[in-house]
Amino acid sequence: MKKKLLLLVAALSLTGSLQANSMTVKAELKSNMRAMLSSMEMIQKGGFYAKPQMMEKGVVQLKQAISLLDSKNAKHYLPKDEKYADKFAAKRAKMIVMYADDITSSLKEGNMDDALEDYSQILRQCSSCHLRIRKW
Repeated sequence: MKKKLLLLVAALSLTGSLQANSMTVKAELKSNMRAMLSSMEMIQKGGFYAKPQMMEKGVVQLKQAISLLDSKNAKHYLPKDEKYADKFAAKRAKMIVMYADDITSSLKEGNMDDALEDYSQILRQCSSCHLRIRKW
């Protein structure tokens, strides 16, 4: 009887810790998505007000926040039934980083039009992932 009770308590503890870990991953994802949104808003605002420094700050913040979307982390929060969802998300993240680097290059050359076009491309990558993965 004591063994059964001990086994039951151990099983419940393990289940609780797995659920807590899942909640932590989801909370971290939500936090990172909010950080990426904030970064995108900063890039956009910097473009609208012709403030390259603001755009560069947004790019730096975006690249820091996007680290959660790499392929090894993506498997923890993407739908299991969605074929290749983790690879798709990782590809979008890679493209976002590439366009973010292009924004920085364009700003250094003083080409605001190209920087804003790169911002638009980043937004397309975000939308593509949200439409496919989250089915919005």
